[in-house]
Amino acid sequence: MPSVVIPVKELVKICRQEGVDHVFVDAAHGIGCVDLDMKEIGADFYTSNLHKWFFCPPGVAFLYCRKSSGSLDLHHPVVSDEYGKGLAIESAWIGTRDYSAQLVVPSVLEFVNRFEGGIDGIKKRNHEAVVRMGEMLVEAWGTNLGCPPDMCGSMIMVGLPACLEISTYEDTLKLRVHLRDSFGIEVPIYYQSPKEGEVGPITGSLASFFMINKP
Repeated sequence: MPSVVIPVKELVKICRQEGVDHVFVDAAHGIGCVDLDMKEIGADFYTSNLHKWFFCPPGVAFLYCRKSSGSLDLHHPVVSDEYGKGLAIESAWIGTRDYSAQLVVPSVLEFVNRFEGGIDGIKKRNHEAVVRMGEMLVEAWGTNLGCPPDMCGSMIMVGLPACLEISTYEDTLKLRVHLRDSFGIEVPIYYQSPKEGEVGPITGSLASFFMINKP
């Protein structure tokens, strides 16, 4: 279900109990949206984008690698004269890549800290605001939230009203185009076909809240 905060720490523990050698967490929305503690999570690798919830331009992300004897064998897929000097150095300069997006990170950190509570305060306000949005919509539409409020970060899934008569994936695309063309609203719409024993499909719209600059 989109927008649900996955219990990564608990899943990593299960993987360890089942004998999984390496755990890689692809947390595209992680940083800036939920609390992160690499040691507490316990994964071998963790990556997240900074352009989604951390005010950075596209193309900025981080990769965490837990220190271990096996980590010495990690290498960047693009091999150059820095090969063998460690993953961080091997990844530092890759040919003609444009690094301008990455160079703004120090300025972004300074910008984030201007807000009350820094990134923690921003996450808290985003979460509280998006929960209010979701609760307002389900009350107006007579539907339900896709998950309890404590299982969402800065996004929340809201069930769509039955009067829209969405019964296929194509219906969701038509609704999305209609909202965009008629009202200038861009919103992801979720559709899941009914499984055996279910009466109808699961439909929902994804609401997000984030701070923006005003001219």
